[in-house]
Amino acid sequence: MSLRPRSGEQVPPLTAQIARASNPHGTTAIWVRDQLDGLWHDEDFSGWYPRDGRPGLSPPQLATVCVLQFLLGLSDRQAAEAVRCRIDLK
Repeated sequence: MSLRPRSGEQVPPLTAQIARASNPHGTTAIWVRDQLDGLWHDEDFSGWYPRDGRPGLSPPQLATVCVLQFLLGLSDRQAAEAVRCRIDLK
């Protein structure tokens, strides 16, 4: 597995707008995303990956999901389901 850094990749504006409109008081996921935004970058992890191979997932995205999983008390399966179904975790 390799890492292909994607600098500046952000949540699409329409996705963020829908997440905030559907959760006007915010959620833990939205708060964590706002607080951790810009803390980690793909380039910070590039030394951990080989140059060749199939591209892996973004380490900052995985780290954020791990933080959310801990804060929300979710099992691995529940966290995967939440990422798949909840717009505020996008």
